[in-house]
Amino acid sequence: MSQVGRASRGRGAKKDPRARSKYRDSVSVPVPRKKVSNWASAQLRGARYRAGHALRLGAIAVLAIGGLVIGGLAAFGQLDGVGDMAESALSERLANAGFTVRAVEVSGGGQVSPQRIADIIGARPGMGLLDLDPAEARERVEALPWVSEASVVRLWPDRIAVLLTEREPYALWQTGGYHRVIDREGVVIAGANPVDYADLPRVVGAGANEDATEILELLERQPNLRRITTHVVRVGERRWNLRLATGGDVMLPEGDPAAALATIATLHANHGVLDLDAQSFDIRGEGELAIRAWPERADPVPERGA
Repeated sequence: MSQVGRASRGRGAKKDPRARSKYRDSVSVPVPRKKVSNWASAQLRGARYRAGHALRLGAIAVLAIGGLVIGGLAAFGQLDGVGDMAESALSERLANAGFTVRAVEVSGGGQVSPQRIADIIGARPGMGLLDLDPAEARERVEALPWVSEASVVRLWPDRIAVLLTEREPYALWQTGGYHRVIDREGVVIAGANPVDYADLPRVVGAGANEDATEILELLERQPNLRRITTHVVRVGERRWNLRLATGGDVMLPEGDPAAALATIATLHANHGVLDLDAQSFDIRGEGELAIRAWPERADPVPERGA
């Protein structure tokens, strides 16, 4: 702002009206403080907007470049390698920080030792905790004959927990001349010795293992029949026969074996029919019981004219 100076006058000099007018027109008017403040705020808002816009553009550029890099790695088959390198570096850093396996805790196991579990999942002292893949370890554990289900979790900073559900021997399955121990689902427990489970009920025949639970549970409801039954035989993978201690068979129908068992159990309780020395007790006919004697034990037919 230009400054305005006053010209000096002599004592007798007359005042020039034009000079007064010029002086009056040259006087500067000060700008109010409020207007200065509004202008500064506007400038500040503009600077912030420009900075935010520049930041957004920079972020978009970084994402675009990153996308191009990732796309290029994927196109040339290098993306997995980069991920593996990053994971390996992270695992090494965590291991150096003390996140290593110091213990493997196994719960729910009785047939499989904790050391066996540790060997199966590949856990060893000093191993980086991040090096363990819980999903892969679970699959390995569940592949063991005695294991039905398993869960494997990492307990930071230095433990692995394994929770097991083991198979329980339910019956002996006889097929092809061999006995095998099975669980309730009919799965063969390869590590179980049949000799150790001789007291279990026995099912015989192809497919008998898959349907054993149903017939054995029905038989448990008829304890008198259960006591004199030695085997339950699958016939044609459709129906069942009860093999009795006497050697005879109770032939059950394909449909509604529960009702047939209840009927034969009542007849035996009231009349002792199963005590007869017979080859078979056929209850497949609705409301009928057909008893067949042993052919070699039947009385011979007398010769005509004798």
